[in-house]
Amino acid sequence: MAIKKKEFSLDAIKDKYSTKTKYKETEFYEVGEAFHNSCGLPGPALGNINMFLGHSNSSKTTALVKAAVSAQQKGHLPVFVITEKKWSWEHAVELGLEAKMVDGEWDGQFLFNDDFDYIEQATDYINELLDEQEKGNIPYSLCFLWDSVGSIPCKMTFDGKGGGMHNAKVFADKIGMGIHARITKSKKEDYPYYNTLIVVNQPWVELPDNPFGQPQIKSKGGEAIWLASALVFLFGNQKNAGINHITATKNGRTVSYAIRTKISVLKNHINGLGYKDGKIIATPQGYIVDTKEALEDYKKQYSQYWNAILSGTGEIAFGEESEEPTINTFDE
Repeated sequence: MAIKKKEFSLDAIKDKYSTKTKYKETEFYEVGEAFHNSCGLPGPALGNINMFLGHSNSSKTTALVKAAVSAQQKGHLPVFVITEKKWSWEHAVELGLEAKMVDGEWDGQFLFNDDFDYIEQATDYINELLDEQEKGNIPYSLCFLWDSVGSIPCKMTFDGKGGGMHNAKVFADKIGMGIHARITKSKKEDYPYYNTLIVVNQPWVELPDNPFGQPQIKSKGGEAIWLASALVFLFGNQKNAGINHITATKNGRTVSYAIRTKISVLKNHINGLGYKDGKIIATPQGYIVDTKEALEDYKKQYSQYWNAILSGTGEIAFGEESEEPTINTFDE
């Protein structure tokens, strides 16, 4: 059957078959100037899923809290989804989070929930809050901060009937196919709020299959969150944390008051940019640039603080030591 040619208008076809969705300008939660200088991006991107990936003690939680501080400053509502059970309010306040004790409980412009046993409870909690926002009951942009997704099993694994593949399947269904769509639709210009998910994730290391290959870091819980993430920030090295402890010693007593670590952009689906070789110093108060001058200024600023901790007479000696943790070569 021959196709009859007709007069047509390309504009008319576009009107019928092309979408004209408008999106908001890209914005970021700002983790700090030193963080920006280190990796080339201010922090997590609003309206997206973002991952902080790295080995233990590489300052991922510091970045998470600083993002929450930025959310408060923007008038957004931070929502802490804590599954690792290592949360410290004192540390969060030291990093700038607006929170205070009220009747024995920490209170402020945030929501906090650490009552989760398995993945489905955490994802249901996120979806419930998004439902309430859509009903008009939560008039805020929501910044979900999950620490950490690699520390909690799915319901089947929790009940002793599943394992890693079941955890990965739940993440794929609940986040890859569900929450991801709900988060990213907030980028539309006509959506009244921004919703963002920032996850801290623990890694495992895939060893090379030949003597000349390099180990490759992988996120726990399968590939679903990695694939759904617009930005993945790598803290430390691929095969280990690769950090240096910066120490103060007085009268034979030593405290580690900062770490030198690497922060790079492992995946960027926002603008394709990001440094691969950035170094930074993480302190209890946040990040400072990795320069001798910045470290000396920090020492002077907090000298009385360290003198109080390292009591007694005598001079404080500052030092540095490396840490090389064991490589986890399997996905738990």
